[in-house]
This record gives sequence, C-alpha cells and structure tokens, in this order.
Amino acid sequence: MPYDPSLPANNSPIVSAELRDQLNSLKALIDDLQAQLDALPTSAAMTARLDAYTAGNCEFVSLPALTVSNPPTQAEVQNHANVLNNLYIALTRT
Repeated sequence: MPYDPSLPANNSPIVSAELRDQLNSLKALIDDLQAQLDALPTSAAMTARLDAYTAGNCEFVSLPALTVSNPPTQAEVQNHANVLNNLYIALTRT
C-alpha cells in the first residue's frame, strides 16, 4: 500500500492495520531514499571522477606574442606549438 498522507482521518478511531500500512509505506520510502544516497559517489570518488573527466587549470599557460612574420620563422611556429602543447597538457591533467 503506498503512503497516503490523508490517513488516518481526523477524529477517526485508530485502526492498527491502517497505521501499520502507513508506517511500513513511510519506511519503504525512507529505505528507497537511503539506497539512492548510498549509490552516490563518495567525496574521494567524486574528486577522482572530476579529475578524470574535466579540464585542468590553464592559468599557467602564457599567451605568446601574436606577431608573426611573413613567412613565419621556425622559432615563431615552434613558440606557438609549445603553447599549444602546454595548453593540451593542462587540459588533460597530465
């Protein structure tokens, strides 16, 4: 029997079966809620999942000067490649 908040009715005689059903229904709801809470990851597990599936801190990646000669020199291209590598490393938390 599902929980019925209208039972027992005001000023009605107490019927043990009705009251027992209400209490058992409330207990079942509490048990279901507890099972849902138990299924949530712990703080350490949540931290591990966040570390595994979210980007890292990119604040240390410096932006290069965006002045590029025409044609670009190898040093300019390498500088940009290094910045991209650093950004990739930061984003993947490696």
